[in-house]
Parts: sequence; C-alpha cells; structure tokens
Amino acid sequence: MGQISKQTALYIALLFVCSSFTLIFPFYPGIAESKGVDLWLIGLIFSLNPIAKILITPFLGKIMLKIGRKSVVTASFILTGMSMLVLSPIESCEKNTLLVLSVFSRAFSGWASGCVFISVTSIFISDYPDKAVTMIGRMEAAVGVGLTLGPVIGASLYFLQLFGALIFLGSTALAFTPIAWKMLGKFRELKIVDAEINTIPLLLKPRIFLSVLMDTTYLFSSGLLATILEVHLRSYDLDPLYVSLCFAFQSGFYLAVSLISGAVLRNANERLFMIIGVFCLALGYSMLGPWTAIYPNEVWVVILSLPVISIGQCFTYSNLYLVFSIPYMQKSVVQDYGYKHDDIIDERICGYAVTACAVGEIIGPMYAGMISDFFSIETCCVIASGATFVYLIVYIFGSGYFYDVTHKRKTIVSIDTELERSVIGNEHHF
Repeated sequence: MGQISKQTALYIALLFVCSSFTLIFPFYPGIAESKGVDLWLIGLIFSLNPIAKILITPFLGKIMLKIGRKSVVTASFILTGMSMLVLSPIESCEKNTLLVLSVFSRAFSGWASGCVFISVTSIFISDYPDKAVTMIGRMEAAVGVGLTLGPVIGASLYFLQLFGALIFLGSTALAFTPIAWKMLGKFRELKIVDAEINTIPLLLKPRIFLSVLMDTTYLFSSGLLATILEVHLRSYDLDPLYVSLCFAFQSGFYLAVSLISGAVLRNANERLFMIIGVFCLALGYSMLGPWTAIYPNEVWVVILSLPVISIGQCFTYSNLYLVFSIPYMQKSVVQDYGYKHDDIIDERICGYAVTACAVGEIIGPMYAGMISDFFSIETCCVIASGATFVYLIVYIFGSGYFYDVTHKRKTIVSIDTELERSVIGNEHHF
C-alpha cells in the first residue's frame, strides 16, 4: 500500500475516535438527567474518557516499541467500535445500568483516543520529519472534522432510533479494522539513540511546561462545553435540534478558523498566537456564563461566546498546517535547552502533549459539573475566565516571551544607535 492509502487510514482512525467522543454530547446529558443522574456525575462520566487515556498513555511508548505502531493504530478501531456498542441500550435501561454502561463506554473510548493520538503523532513526526508540521496540521484538521461530525451525527441519532444507530456505527468501526490493517502497510523502525534518556527534567523547563499546559487549556475548554452547554442552552428553552446545531456550529467554526489561519499564518510566532488564544478563551468563558456584571443574561450572548472560544481553542492548540505547541517545544528543546534531536525525545514530547490534553479533559468536565451543580453555570464560567487570564499573564512572563520581545527591541535599538554613530563618524571623517 502507498503513502496515500496509509495516511488515509490514519485520518480515518482520527475521525472515528474524535466523532465517537463528541457523538454523545447532544443527547447523553438529557437522557442521563431524565434518569435521575446529577450534573456533577455527568461531568465525572465525561471525565472517564481522559482518565482512561491518561492511565494508558505512559505505557503506550513501550508498547509501540514492542508490538509496533501499526497494531496500536488498529486497536483504536476495535476500541472505538466497542465504545459505541456498549452504549447502545442506554435509552431503555434504568439508572444504575446506564452508569455501568457509561463507565465501560468512556473507558473504551479513552483507550482508543490514547492509542490513536500517541501512535499517529509519533508516525507523523518520525516518518515525515521534513513535513512534520504539515502532517500534524492535517491531523488536527481531521480531529476538527471528527469533532464537528460527532454532534451532527449525535443530533441525527437523537431523532432516530438510538439503539440501532449506535449498533450500526460500532459495527462499522469493527468491520473497518482489517481494511485499515491492510491500508496501513509498513512504518519505518524508530531510531533511538538513548532509550534510557530521562526527559522529566525537560518537562520541568519553564518554556516546555507552560507550553504543555496549552494542551491542557485546550481540552479543558472542550470538557467544560461538553458538560454544561446542552443544559445551559435548554435553560433558555432552546429546542434540542438547535442545541445540537450549536455544538456543530462551535466545532465547525474551529475548523473554519483552522483552514483560514493555517494558510495565512505559516510563519507565525507560536507563542504570540498561543497568548492570543488564551485571551480569547478567557473572554469566551465570561460570555458563556454570561457574566451578568458585564453582559445581559441572553441566549445570544451564550451563542456568541462559541466562536470566540473556538478561536481560542484553535490558537492555543492548532490550526491547519500549524500546530503551535508541539513544534515550538521540539524547537525549544534543541535551541533553548541544548538537547540533541532524537526520536525518543519526540515521542516523549508527544506523550506529554497527549497526557496534558487528557488532564484538561479530566478537569474540564469535573470542574464544570461540580461548580455548576453546587453554585451556578455563571459562577463556573466566571471562575474559569479568571483562572485562564491568570495563566495568560504567567505564560507571557514565564515562557520568556516578554523577555525575548523586549530584549529583541533593545538589540534593534542598539544596532540602530551603532549605525547612527558610524554614519556620523564617517561624515566627520570626510
């Protein structure tokens, strides 16, 4: 099989995993609430996906070295199919059974997510070193499409027969597994200079650690929206169909920004746009509440917050052909901290990024569910906005961005001054 077939299989794996994650957003909270499940518990159930992912991620690097990345990618199809099949009877079962099925479904989905993100990111970085940024950018475009399709499919399932539809989707994922295996072909062997290298000190470097937190910030926002947006919009008496369309609108806007900015910002300063992204998230959360000290308590403010949050997500994490966090960390490791380039370092950076995303997925739903349940959705969003703004300030100074910008300006001024003195000296000489 050729490169096109191989890459197509990888993108399809991403589509399956990402759409299965957001698939339940439009209908699951409503079904769970109708059976007496509290909002904080719904948030906890959403967090089980990243908890499962974060538990398996530390072992996936060694597993890939033993069984191969192809096997890990293929496993994601099987686990994704199982996550849908397990969830299929939730409409007809009672509360306790629903909770048990939800736990298994989210666990399978989380394992699938860990498998596909670690393996695909590793493949794109190691097998396409000259096109790594482009390949990961396309990967994130596939992620955006998957996240967008999930709510759209979920909205369709809401108005169709849920049991049969989930059986069909799960069976489709399982049936595609042998096809994907054949399409994937072979990957190159990883070149490891020092398999025992300790990358923990690397993670603790300020520029790396604060950039890893960008991935946490991105998935925190997704988890927060997944938990409260449906319930929040229904409190304004919005029809379920329009609620589903709001999810699709948010994901679709993310993808649209990726397509446009990816073509325009190829030579962008990564940290500058991550800073802009964090600012947009802080602003978006304040509108999502909405923070009634600033905005009117109207549904249009809530809906308007979604594109603002989408821009924030796009810039804090990625847009098409541009993934700000991972390439910046790869470059900083060599240029700022003197490490030699090695596949194992790339694999560890990918692992840290995936783990950071999982932490965001865990914290987001749990935080949103608990604070909204015990206080209010407005309080939840205002606190999130404030915390994000604090992180923005810390990143500007802690990542060295402020120092680099001011130092660069001083250097430019110094060069200009020297040139002026040189010109004046030459004039006096003549």
